[in-house]
Amino acid sequence: MSAERSSWAGPRRRRWETFRPERTVLAVARTFTSAVRLLEALAVFRRDARVEVLFALDDSSAFSVGVDALLERAGVRLVPWHEIAELGPDLVLMASENVPVRGLDAPVLVLPHGIGFHKYVPDSRGPGRRLSGVVPADRLGEPGVWMAISHPEQREQLRAEHPEAARRCVLIGDLALDRMAASAALRDRYRDALGVGPGQRLVVVSSTWGPGSLLARRRTLPARLLGALPADEYRVALVAHPNVWSWHGPHQLGLWLADAFDAGLVRVPPEAGWQAALLAADVVVGDQGSVSLYATALPRPFLLAAGDGPVVPASPAGELARLAVRLDDAAPLAGQVARAAAQDTDRLLPLADRMFGARGRTAATLRAFVYELLELAVPDGDAPLRAVPPPEPAVDEPRSFVVHSRAEADGALAVRRWPAAVADPGPAEPGAFRHLSVGDDEPDRRLPDNATVLVRRAPLAGEAAAAWLSSALDRHPELLVAVTALADGGCAALLRDGSRVRATGTDDPALAGTALYHRVRAGEPADGSATIRVGPRTATLSWTCQPG
Repeated sequence: MSAERSSWAGPRRRRWETFRPERTVLAVARTFTSAVRLLEALAVFRRDARVEVLFALDDSSAFSVGVDALLERAGVRLVPWHEIAELGPDLVLMASENVPVRGLDAPVLVLPHGIGFHKYVPDSRGPGRRLSGVVPADRLGEPGVWMAISHPEQREQLRAEHPEAARRCVLIGDLALDRMAASAALRDRYRDALGVGPGQRLVVVSSTWGPGSLLARRRTLPARLLGALPADEYRVALVAHPNVWSWHGPHQLGLWLADAFDAGLVRVPPEAGWQAALLAADVVVGDQGSVSLYATALPRPFLLAAGDGPVVPASPAGELARLAVRLDDAAPLAGQVARAAAQDTDRLLPLADRMFGARGRTAATLRAFVYELLELAVPDGDAPLRAVPPPEPAVDEPRSFVVHSRAEADGALAVRRWPAAVADPGPAEPGAFRHLSVGDDEPDRRLPDNATVLVRRAPLAGEAAAAWLSSALDRHPELLVAVTALADGGCAALLRDGSRVRATGTDDPALAGTALYHRVRAGEPADGSATIRVGPRTATLSWTCQPG
């Protein structure tokens, strides 16, 4: 059911009900992040017909764009903002400290939308900045306002400058971390959803929002990683804070990060998937945002790429800047990532001990507290703890590559490929050949005229294949090899000297084309067979040649 905008909220709504709940919970969303956190927390009410949950949207935030669409996809009942006082809820839940809900005679529980109180953000109520996550003092004067925290240290942090806030803290734990811990066994499923193949490493680039974030300080880093890491050995995914997507919009990000998008950057959507991406990751490259802090708690190998954001120096985020291995722009990225994958993750675990209390008990603690506020008996059985959903990422798979090929001592052919849109692999090793392999469906129409190998992945049969191969060499005078997949399996190729080749052992024409190009450059006959190693894959190809 899609979200509906009610024309009522008072007691008369009861005449239309099928169910007769005893309590009403009003969930108030304000930003994309807060809406996602609310939807996650509301699982505590699963299977309890005594409680109905209605939503309201406070759209006064700079980051409220897209929240209504998110709630519509979730199928919630949306109450107009001007009618919430008439609704008369028994409990108000929110994950934003800035929602003005005056006039409601109900307890209010403010859930965290990150980890603790470690970041300074612009104050929407004035020109200064404030500590993110802390309910303003004027609102804390209202009766029944509570702030959920994940660790007792957070209460102590507030005592000096926000004593009233410290008195209103209740230790709940961190539901996101508990769900990730409970979902760890599903790592392979998440890797499959992100397109990570057997033997590949997944590098997750995590950026918070604002001028101190990774994307603000190192906008080109995702593209540089894709250009430095061999495409068959690595997958690179971006987890950007929802505020980045909300404020700038997907279209604008696509313009600013166009090279990375073209090179196969996996974009994790803002509404779901970041937890699964962390579980799937082999290395996380991030800043001082909450996602980075979660990575250290799982734990995952971590590289700090932006470490001078507006954070509280003594907080775990501040400690992260002092303890984490920093990414060095002057050093080769591939070597840094490889070393990071092998790093000792235990060195950052003390940070987790300062951030997360009540581990494994958050769902039960949260359920017990909200039912106490509702003055209802806690349902029988364990509190629900749901696995994090697999991501549904957006990705444009690259069609063209800069390729290095080199004969190894055992006679096998080692192949490494980098997306042509961003390739920066450095010079080929001694004895290796370098070429540009371009897909015939490449969106960048400058590349086919510079190709050494032109590849058609959509299979053709018989005369159609022969015609396409001849046409390709006629249209591109610099081309040495044209190759297409065949409808009946294998590949067909045409060389510049007129030789026609049938390759078996693979249905990947790009791989067949690279192997043939190497044999031509090395002066080897096109007939024969060879073992090809590309990333973690090994294939044995055979060729039969008809000279031109």
